[in-house]
Amino acid sequence: MFYLLKVLIERQIHTLDRPFSYACLTELNPKKGERVIVSFNKKQTIGFIIDDPELIQQDIKEFNKGKTFETLFIDKLIDNSPVLTDEMFELADKVAKYYHSTLISIYKTMLPPSLKPASSFKNKPKEAFVKMITFKKDDDGSLSKLELKALNKIKEKGSVKFTGFGMKKTVAVLLAKGFIEIVDVKVNRLAEYEKKEYVEKKLSEEQLNAYNTIVYKDKKVFLLEGVTGSGKTEVFFKLTEYYRSIGKGVLILEPEIALTSRLVTIFKSKFKDDVAVIHSGETAANLYDEHLRIASGKANIVIGARSAIFAPVNNLGLIILDEEHVGSYKQENEPYFHARTVAIMRSEMLGAKLVLASATPSLETKARAEKKVYEQLYLTKRFTGYALPKVEIIDMANIKNLDTDSIIISIPLRKAIAETIAKNKQAILFINRRGYAPVYSCRKCGKIFKCPNCDVPLTYHKEDNKIKCHHCDYELSAADLKCENCGSEVFSNTGFGTERIVDEVRRLFPMARIARLDSDIASRKKEFNMTLFGFENHDYDILIGTQMIAKGHDFKDVELAVSLMADKSLSIPNYKANEDTFDLLTQLIGRAGRFSNNGKAIIQTYMPENEIINLSANQDYEQFYKFEMHNRKVFQYPPYTFLAIITISGTDSDELETFCYKVKGYLMAELKNARVNIYGPSFPYIKKVNNRYYRKLMLKYKSRQEVEQVFNNLFNLEGKDIKISLDIDPVSDC
Repeated sequence: MFYLLKVLIERQIHTLDRPFSYACLTELNPKKGERVIVSFNKKQTIGFIIDDPELIQQDIKEFNKGKTFETLFIDKLIDNSPVLTDEMFELADKVAKYYHSTLISIYKTMLPPSLKPASSFKNKPKEAFVKMITFKKDDDGSLSKLELKALNKIKEKGSVKFTGFGMKKTVAVLLAKGFIEIVDVKVNRLAEYEKKEYVEKKLSEEQLNAYNTIVYKDKKVFLLEGVTGSGKTEVFFKLTEYYRSIGKGVLILEPEIALTSRLVTIFKSKFKDDVAVIHSGETAANLYDEHLRIASGKANIVIGARSAIFAPVNNLGLIILDEEHVGSYKQENEPYFHARTVAIMRSEMLGAKLVLASATPSLETKARAEKKVYEQLYLTKRFTGYALPKVEIIDMANIKNLDTDSIIISIPLRKAIAETIAKNKQAILFINRRGYAPVYSCRKCGKIFKCPNCDVPLTYHKEDNKIKCHHCDYELSAADLKCENCGSEVFSNTGFGTERIVDEVRRLFPMARIARLDSDIASRKKEFNMTLFGFENHDYDILIGTQMIAKGHDFKDVELAVSLMADKSLSIPNYKANEDTFDLLTQLIGRAGRFSNNGKAIIQTYMPENEIINLSANQDYEQFYKFEMHNRKVFQYPPYTFLAIITISGTDSDELETFCYKVKGYLMAELKNARVNIYGPSFPYIKKVNNRYYRKLMLKYKSRQEVEQVFNNLFNLEGKDIKISLDIDPVSDC
């Protein structure tokens, strides 16, 4: 007698994305959702039990008799309880079907790093404990003065940390006599977030209307459209209070780690350990702790970035996507998924309410709201009552605006920064490029240093004096560099990144306190939090950073917000370039003057007449929506069509080109009766990464059903070296 298991193995290959049968001893009592180690193709691999085990009354020899393939016993049962629930299995099925992804890739995305299959051979992270001295009983007259003093100190506090208490000999005596005990107490590694008291705020009439509509109306999906600074966070807070009061879990997503930190600080002040945090900036140990707290029901409010949409929240009643328009909600590598689409799936599955919030909703979301698919709610006024900032567009092509001391800081901007600092107010300067300079070249012969693995120039990082590829892990020390062409050791930096802007501003304003925030800083959690909270507490005058500083923050002393190179994002070859630029500039402008009427924003551009830049300056979302929807209709882009990108890669460029036309021929034959247009093959924005060449095909189609089966069969065309990936509803490089 044994259990027959259906096991999905860890192979992100579409042809192997199906269950395989394995046997398991009955005494192990396996359960659906647990992980196992099995032999597959004579190698050990990890798998998930994806269905309820079937009890077989025969012995294994009798069961295998006459069968083509012998059913093997598993090598090991890893878990004592399921790591995936029925709800997660159902959601994974929906996501995999929609995005044509492998199920195993979705399962892996749902779990913290230490529970992913590849990590299952390793030990789980140790839970965090601290040794505490706890009081047991009062003095019976046998203690010395010193011992009594130590005991009273412990009694007064109930328990104290062993480390740092001192008096080790005295503690040893008290322990031996039974007056105290030393115990290991599990601690929350995320306690550093708990720093700030939340001040209760009364909702405005608009906020109260939004709150009541979401709570009491039967509609399930809501678009909460509010101008920057309209107080959407206060609505989130009140909604969370309500849903927790009726025993429901809450899931709140933010597009950036910086915004997650801000929200966690606010929510932990009220809800304490009921809040869990899930994002890539946390350590594997922290993510493991948080996953266990969520799954066990000890934390019922989850705040996180994109992958937190899969968090195993118990009795989920409310999902909130803040800044729902932001492209970072879409995962750009396999498995491709958009957190908004997954949120819609999950809310439909559970009957939970879904709130999509933004000052600049995505065109797809706005179009659905216009069609009454979603309930539309408005916050038209700033919560503090102050006016939106005045916006000045600086023409960088006009020589009158150029400062002889700087090619990136114009004369009007330099004056505005000086005035802002003189008033003891703050400024934020945005440039969407990290590092010091995006191009590093030989000053003698002009050779540009490129990544040998990818088709991109290396970016110079002054902080550690290295040139780095932002698409793979390749880097070189600039200190040891010699030009391969001419042997020169003298090099030039071209262009601007956040590090260079810091140097430039520091040179112009030597007395100013300057901080920087970008993904390099974000990778160092302690420094990141210190910088963010330091700027909020006005420890700095100027904050320079990438798009993580441009949205969602509520800095009370910021009166000046600046886009240094506003037209850069308009030149990106992407149908969403206009929308992304408008969103980013509108959000950036909204950071200024939240607590005064003196807010000002400056947009530096070489295209001062550009429609998108002017609509952003006027904060005119409705006009932008009409303008851009017209463009989308003319060129047949979403929401008027569906979009898919087929990316094909290989190590041989010529073979790849031939294979691409084979794939296109297959698509044209199979979809000849479908309402679809096929474009390409063409080069993606970056055509070589990690020594693999890339080509892409783009499809615009009217019906998902007409292409579904063809997409499912697409992966059967893959060769040994040729790989195919399919991105449904892409948001970049299209």
